[in-house]
Amino acid sequence: MSTTAKASDHVKPCNIEQSERHNRRDAEYIASLNPRTLYVRTELSHNNESYVVPDLKGVTLQQHYDAIKAMVKQKTGRAMQEKKVTVIGKNGKPKERNGSSPIRESVVNIKPDTTMADLKKYTEKVCQRWGVRAIQIHIHKDEGHYTNPDDPSTWQPNLHAHIIWDWMNHETGKSFKLGKKDMEDLQDMAAETLEMERGQRKAETGREHLEHNDFILFQQKKQSAELDIEIAEKRDRLNTENGNAIKSGVANLFGKGKYADMEKENKRLKEELPKQKAALQWKYQQALEAERDKQSQQLAEKEKQIDVLQDKLKGEVFRHQQDNQEKDRIIRQKDSIINDYRERIGHYLSTLSELLRAAVKAVLDYVQDGYRSFSYSQECDVKRYMNSQPDKEEAADTVLKASLPILKSNECEKVKGQLSYIVQDMKEERQQSRNRGFHM
Repeated sequence: MSTTAKASDHVKPCNIEQSERHNRRDAEYIASLNPRTLYVRTELSHNNESYVVPDLKGVTLQQHYDAIKAMVKQKTGRAMQEKKVTVIGKNGKPKERNGSSPIRESVVNIKPDTTMADLKKYTEKVCQRWGVRAIQIHIHKDEGHYTNPDDPSTWQPNLHAHIIWDWMNHETGKSFKLGKKDMEDLQDMAAETLEMERGQRKAETGREHLEHNDFILFQQKKQSAELDIEIAEKRDRLNTENGNAIKSGVANLFGKGKYADMEKENKRLKEELPKQKAALQWKYQQALEAERDKQSQQLAEKEKQIDVLQDKLKGEVFRHQQDNQEKDRIIRQKDSIINDYRERIGHYLSTLSELLRAAVKAVLDYVQDGYRSFSYSQECDVKRYMNSQPDKEEAADTVLKASLPILKSNECEKVKGQLSYIVQDMKEERQQSRNRGFHM
């Protein structure tokens, strides 16, 4: 039975923290593995290779994830949906819809002579076809497992590469949608580009993709079944041959030869069978322990993430409280400034004559209204003061000078222009009045 790896590109949402620890080969991560079932042989790690696109060198996956969130908000005006949500399907029943997976990860089978250039060529084809961009590639040649943990010669390497994909369209802020046919074409493209035999389609096998540890368990169970079949076949063959030997009388006549050899083989198999079954049972037990360790580790990681999020939430609450306190302080300061300004304006206006005070008050209201034209009442207050003075232009200048303490430098010219319009308007009204008197 051939053990040559076939082409396979299994894409799934990227567990950012776990992926980076695995691809960096952190010492803590290596120590967490169960060496009885799954090895990362550090003496082979120098054969590994990594590639990161130039514009993301020095950028962690979490930082890139946060940048994608900001991009989605800017492009679509909505926050990126990160958690699972319950929606009503077309049949009227509720169903769960996964949140967005903007960063995804492939595990791609490779050959011993597969190069980084081969994998980059493959990712470039994927980008040209579907727009999905590879941002990291990691070749691993130090992973595998021992069929028998006590026998170093039973090492089975697991040659593969991890490809980290940016699964978002940065023009629209939406994720790329690849259907079932697209994913099948992706497998074809991987086989063709990496020059490997195409693996069986899921539709033909009826089996879902297995994660690495699950695959090891599957292979061990398969080997156990094959061993049981082999032992049964040998037992049947020996029983048949023994029966024929007895019938022919050869065994009774000589007591040795072929029958003796068969007896020896039969005895050996009987002695070997309990050992092999015990070894397989031990392997299953180790695999179960590894799975329990894995689940415990994942639970510990989740608890750690919860602690981090709780600390982050406390920090955010504290910052919000500080922000609110600062805003309250600024509001109180502004209120104090406004009240002081009002008191000073009131005191200043009280020192002016009644008509001039009303005119200055009209100028102040005009400025606060945003420089729209004088209202009728404002214009009347200004004109009443001007009518009390013999020289209208001098009266306008007096109103302007009396208003200077409460005007900013850029407001003076606008007020001066409005007062000039009022003076001109009063002159025209007086001229028209004279003309009517002359005609009479």
